Amino acid sequence: MGFLGTSIAIGVLVGPVVGGVLYHNYGYLAVFISAYALVALDFLLRILMLPSPMKANVPADATYGTFPVDQDNPQTPPDEPQRPTRQPSRHPPPSPTDPLLFPNPKQVSHAHRHPMLTLLTIPRMLAAILADFMQSVVLTGLETVLPLRIKVLFHYNSTQVALVFLVLTIPSFAAPAIGLLSDSIGAKIVVSLGFVALAPLLILLRFVNHDAPAQVALLCCLLLLLGVALSMLATPAFAEAIYVVDEREAAEVGVFGPKGAYAQAFALMTVAYATGSLVGPFVGGLLAEWIGWDDLTLASGVLCGLCALPCLYATGGRRLPVRASKGHSMGP
Repeated sequence: MGFLGTSIAIGVLVGPVVGGVLYHNYGYLAVFISAYALVALDFLLRILMLPSPMKANVPADATYGTFPVDQDNPQTPPDEPQRPTRQPSRHPPPSPTDPLLFPNPKQVSHAHRHPMLTLLTIPRMLAAILADFMQSVVLTGLETVLPLRIKVLFHYNSTQVALVFLVLTIPSFAAPAIGLLSDSIGAKIVVSLGFVALAPLLILLRFVNHDAPAQVALLCCLLLLLGVALSMLATPAFAEAIYVVDEREAAEVGVFGPKGAYAQAFALMTVAYATGSLVGPFVGGLLAEWIGWDDLTLASGVLCGLCALPCLYATGGRRLPVRASKGHSMGP
């Protein structure tokens, strides 16, 4: 999940950087031309990812070498020796009324018909959604307000703003290491520390208030630490979504139906991130106009500090290693 978080964070953070460089050097249209080119490349890659037809789906008129195959009574080609036919199973086919193999639909848990609603009732899943949502809000809020702040405060052009903002991108490459740390000590500690670290770091941004080389250095240090703290949110949160499905299914078999709920859990995480991408720029820009930069950083820091409480309460802790004993797997 660390590599997945890395790709998402890099895409979100590198976009403004590359856009600023393209705008400064090649103009307004170059930004959109490059965006359309990336969309076309993404479409082609999705076409290449389409699965090939299943080999098991053999049409009725398929041939064995040069001889047609009768699926009801397959015959061995004349140039090959006869092979012993498979004896039919002595066990009778399962009865559709067997309650072990074909449970009564009325006896199946009703929750599997709405797996998303079931997931939304689990506090651990809600904590993971909150972490993913807040990471997106903080990231996109900074993307909206901070470049304008840097441009006005330091009189930088688009390329210089992009280079400063690039510092926030560097810690995204450490997401796999953060995922390893989360697997070792548990997501509860990692996510909670991420929120606790965000609180003072966002508040300290208010002290970048005049044009001086020391202020630029202070801003870069804060952005670097902010990038580390933000990476501590999304990477464990996506892994938590998997663990929630696994543990709920183990506690109540069939609660999500025969197809499970992994895709729907990831869908909830994606919706949370997308919602944060909408809320962050809108609320960040609005508050920057209404209450100013200093109060915006204070409100953001306090909010992130408060978010540590539900994550500390509901996020899962360290996962015990799975041990095998006499051919059986033993969980934590």
